[in-house]
Amino acid sequence: MRLVIDVDEKYKNLFYEAVKATKATIVEEEPEFWMEYPAHVRAGVEKSLEQAKSGKTKTFEEVKKILASR
Repeated sequence: MRLVIDVDEKYKNLFYEAVKATKATIVEEEPEFWMEYPAHVRAGVEKSLEQAKSGKTKTFEEVKKILASR
């Protein structure tokens, strides 16, 4: 059986423990569509995800004010 699980990074070790206990295997793959984007686009998305994880975000209202001032 093949099972695809999209899980938050903080739970990854839990899945590895379950895999080890059941003598299963994990194959990590990037989604096919992801590799179709140019490297600079993937890098920008990854940077944005890291910024969001570290709390460097703005509310919709803040973004509207920034855009309106341009």
